[in-house]
Amino acid sequence: MPDVDKTETVNTPKTENEVVISQSKLDALIDKGFSKGAKRAKSELTEQLGVDSFEQARELILAKKEADDANKSELEKAAELISTLNSTIEGLETNNQKIQADMAIQKVVSDNGIKDADYFKHLLAQASRSEDFNQDEFITDLKGVKPYLFKGADNQPKKVDATSNRASLDVNDRIKSTKTMAELRALQNEI
Repeated sequence: MPDVDKTETVNTPKTENEVVISQSKLDALIDKGFSKGAKRAKSELTEQLGVDSFEQARELILAKKEADDANKSELEKAAELISTLNSTIEGLETNNQKIQADMAIQKVVSDNGIKDADYFKHLLAQASRSEDFNQDEFITDLKGVKPYLFKGADNQPKKVDATSNRASLDVNDRIKSTKTMAELRALQNEI
């Protein structure tokens, strides 16, 4: 089908009493109607409140609030202060617990010569979710599985003499044979 611009024209029957009005005049009539309703609602509300104007109602509410604050007893003021202090203490205790937990992890990291504390913390958090978690066993197992995390561990890759072994010259094979990041770094330095 060819693209055809379809516009529909609607013919409305014209009546003898048809009124034509501009948009601005229509808007003005609507605003006038709404403002009358708003004034009527405002006067009804002020009448129900027993005041002459909204400003008077606002002043009465502020005066009531000030009077209530002035009439608070020392006990009520003390209770508010205690509530504020308790919430502050709870926040400080939470921060203290976080700091103590971080310090405990830093002590374990320091005692065991762990190189990457953040990664260790991540691994520890995962492992500690199990029911039979033992931190000492976890660290011992970690030394066997991921020795590159620990300082002083014999985790340096053995150097290969490329001149004596022609098969070791193929870089792709050497990269595939690396088992740890330390070996890969050593290969990178060698190349």
